This record gives sequence, C-alpha cells and structure tokens, in this order.
Amino acid sequence: EVLGLEVDDVSFDRKTITFRPNQWRRLKTTGSHRVMPLWPQLEQILRPYVFGERPPARLLFPSFRTGAETMLTDFRKLLDAVAVRAGWKPGEITPKMFRHTYASARLQTTDHGAPVSIFTVSRELGHGSEALVKRIYGHLGTVRHRARVVEYRVEQHEKVLKEQLAALHGGAGEH
Repeated sequence: EVLGLEVDDVSFDRKTITFRPNQWRRLKTTGSHRVMPLWPQLEQILRPYVFGERPPARLLFPSFRTGAETMLTDFRKLLDAVAVRAGWKPGEITPKMFRHTYASARLQTTDHGAPVSIFTVSRELGHGSEALVKRIYGHLGTVRHRARVVEYRVEQHEKVLKEQLAALHGGAGEH
C-alpha cells in the first residue's frame, strides 16, 4: 500500500497520510481506505524528500525504470542490498518487518494519555477486526515504553541489536 501512495496523500498541514485507491493500485478491502497520523519522525524524513531539490512527481516512491513514472511493485532486491550493506544476509530484512515494527511500536503509544486501543491499531493497519493485531502483533515489542508518538530510536533497542549482531557474526565481541 505504501508503494502506491501519491504525494497528495501526505498532508503536512493536517499531519496525516491517506490510504485510498488510485490509478496505481487498489486497496485490499473497502475498510482499507483510511487516514493515519503522520508521525513526527516520519515527517522529518519525508519533508525534505517531498520539498527537496528533486521532489517526486505524482507517486511518493516512484520508479522510472521504464522511462515513465510507474509504481514500484517489489522492493525486496533493494532491501537485500541494504541488508548486505548493513552486514546482514540477503533476505534478512523483509517488507513484512516494517509492518510488524510499526504495529509493535504503535501498540506502545498513548492516545489522550491512555494506552492506544487495539481497535485503533487494527483500523490503521486496514484490518476489519482486532483479531489479527492481537494474534500477530500483540506479542511483539520486547522494549516496553509508552510514548505519545510512534518513533523508532535505535538507542531503545541497542542491547537487542548488539545481541543479534553478535549471534549473526558468531561471537559476542563488540561490533
């Protein structure tokens, strides 16, 4: 769904991202049409990209491989290149990980001072019920913290990341 976002789907004024059907792609269900918060950390990344020297055309993340603007359909090879550059193996970073990371981070946020509801998270993910969020994402997130906004700070996950890197490289040394 993210690959089919148009620049106009991001509202920096309203701080929202709208997932809707468009000429590039359809949504899975009618319930998948939704408006989500544009979190501050994501806005910091998107703002210079959208308003920079070479802003995207119509699609937020276009491909011009054919010479014309088209929607990226598979970015696993790009993720493999990122993984290798970061010292991981191809296939160790998957598109599914982004959804899991968002869901687990979102479940740790507050909504008007109270823990965000599973109902809210399920709607943001485009699910028709809470069952999937409870079953798939509810157990994620070994780092327990409540925040007002979704953000991913490496510092919060540093210990787990170091352990994963040590296991990946076959030792417990510093990396």
